[in-house]
Amino acid sequence: MKTVNMILAALFVVLVPLAMLLTNVQLVAYDRNYYRDEYDKYDIPEHIGMSMNNLMESTEKLILYLENKRDDLNFKAQFNHGEEEFFSHRDKLHMIDVKGLFVKGRIFRDISLVYIAAYILFLIRKGRNKNQLRKLARHGIAIFAAGIVPVIVLIVLMKIDFYRYFTIFHEIFFSNDLWLLNPATDRLINIFPQDFFTDMAFSISYLYIAEMVVILVCSLMVLKFARSH
Repeated sequence: MKTVNMILAALFVVLVPLAMLLTNVQLVAYDRNYYRDEYDKYDIPEHIGMSMNNLMESTEKLILYLENKRDDLNFKAQFNHGEEEFFSHRDKLHMIDVKGLFVKGRIFRDISLVYIAAYILFLIRKGRNKNQLRKLARHGIAIFAAGIVPVIVLIVLMKIDFYRYFTIFHEIFFSNDLWLLNPATDRLINIFPQDFFTDMAFSISYLYIAEMVVILVCSLMVLKFARSH
């Protein structure tokens, strides 16, 4: 039974950071204001020849697609030179793969949250006492230790050479080369330049670190409370 409890605890410690990270990816990737700020920062509307409002309308359709609330990316948009299809055929094929990752990520995150909630209830049902409170707090410290180091290492690597690790990410998670887009024919690479993804990666990472610090502080406070009562 002790071995089973250790396995359950280890799974809890691993799944909490993963669920947090996936949630943060969705929070940033679905944040309309984030896109508007990035477009403004890198002058994307001027670069592709369309107004900010029209670009945001197209972005809304893209986000709805990633949220699995839209079936396809077949739509036209109004540019300064006239109306045309917003995404190229290759853009659309690549976004099918991207959407697949988002859907799988949501499923994994949701299953993880169910397990996390069930494990916490399991601890509570075992006994509402200081020992269980200490155990949960110790798990929180373990979550911080297990979850913070990989992300800090990743941040350092991204600061050294973001393009290299961005490429490695695509080679791991995509089984084709559709992510290699042509600026002359594909709009995705024009509205989302490398700097856009650099900013997004760091935004997700810093949000995750802040959450980890909150978990650590709360865990230490709980341990201090349990020892003094």
